[in-house]
Amino acid sequence: MVVSSQLPSYQDVLVVGSGAAGLYAALCLPPNLKVGLITKEDLKTGASDWAQGGIAAATSPADSPVFHLEDTLKAGAGLCDRYAVQFLVEKAPQAIADLLRLGVSFDRSGDDLARTLEAAHSQARVLHAADRTGRAIVSTLMEKVVERPNITIIPQALALKLWLDPEGQRCQGICLLHQDHLCWLRAQAVILATGGGGQVYAQTTNPAVSTGDGVALAWRAGAVIRDPEFFQFHPTALTVPGAPRFLISEAVRGEGAHLIDALGRRFAFDYHPAGELAPRDVVSRAIFSHLQKTSDDPAHAKVYLDLRPIEPERLRYRFPNIIRICQKWGINV
Repeated sequence: MVVSSQLPSYQDVLVVGSGAAGLYAALCLPPNLKVGLITKEDLKTGASDWAQGGIAAATSPADSPVFHLEDTLKAGAGLCDRYAVQFLVEKAPQAIADLLRLGVSFDRSGDDLARTLEAAHSQARVLHAADRTGRAIVSTLMEKVVERPNITIIPQALALKLWLDPEGQRCQGICLLHQDHLCWLRAQAVILATGGGGQVYAQTTNPAVSTGDGVALAWRAGAVIRDPEFFQFHPTALTVPGAPRFLISEAVRGEGAHLIDALGRRFAFDYHPAGELAPRDVVSRAIFSHLQKTSDDPAHAKVYLDLRPIEPERLRYRFPNIIRICQKWGINV
């Protein structure tokens, strides 16, 4: 790896984004190619590093990609692209094998991988590394990127525009804002791996860098943007004055926590027979609808996670970072 303060004039491939997708993409490219990895801050600021609960794949003997497919299509309420889902669930076990080969330390149960249950899954297929799964994956991928001499890290570089050939309208590079200068960097291919855009909303558990840049870059270059309404709003987040909207992992509910209202009532079953373990979009809408019905000021009303059903020792083992962040803001879970 090379960290560049001076932009190279040419790279075979440019990868925009340094989260799990961008790092993994850079590592999957042939080592004979010159790869530029563009990040608008540094390697540790993306949303991937924040991911808590885990990563789903059919890796146990009792599970299969067929079951994973069925669960995903059911959770998608008829709106899924079946081909895309099938590709995902069939490739997921090999992707996990690749991450293990690279050195990602998922939690273990004896000699086997530890697996937990999350909403809309019929089986425990979610692999995790305590409650810092994203950090475990990203830190390992970063270590491997550092070892690759063909990968140049270009930090503090803001991608502004895809550089199109005016005749063929083919992408031939990118325009960057780098060290207060506009720069044009040529490449044979550009991969957009820029993550989400939660910061376009007033409430989000995304980090500050998640501003939807990649979607805007693609759209301005003429790409068709499909399904922009499918932003995921996580059902549960820390709500304390002055604190960021820190995500409270869905795995907390998977381990047995109850979702209750101000009166202590488990209301999620009013909206779906799976209650707290309904698909995330269902739970998010249930919370929103319940607050609209039961509060005179729904914008400032809250629901609560009751963690008493989880054994304290299990809670400490599975969610050390969530406990630490909550303690920082005066909450002893």
